[in-house]
Amino acid sequence: MSVLPSALLGGWRLVSWSFVYEDGRPPEFPMGPDAGGYILYTPQGQVSATIMRADASDCFAYAGSYEIADGTVFHTIEISTNKALIGVRSTRHIRMDGEQLTLSGPDFTPGTKRSQQIVWRRA
Repeated sequence: MSVLPSALLGGWRLVSWSFVYEDGRPPEFPMGPDAGGYILYTPQGQVSATIMRADASDCFAYAGSYEIADGTVFHTIEISTNKALIGVRSTRHIRMDGEQLTLSGPDFTPGTKRSQQIVWRRA
């Protein structure tokens, strides 16, 4: 079943962000298991994501544009707290379950043998 662009619109609050490894080792939580954050999708095709450690000691954010095709959302990163990501087009597979959105896909860094899984709940 294809996800309609309108299904993503609005704000989503972070539930968890993890790295999932191919070799089966336990997942890692780059901003901790209790990180907070939001992702926002606008009707005009912009996306903005911010994730912060619970103690506010570190923050990761980016913004840019998005497109949806075949159950996948593509984020084209235009600004970021990580300069290496500017210009990157990330691939995130979409799974929706009621008010929960799971975005999963390859790590930003090729060759890490891990994928990212980001779970959001409608805000």
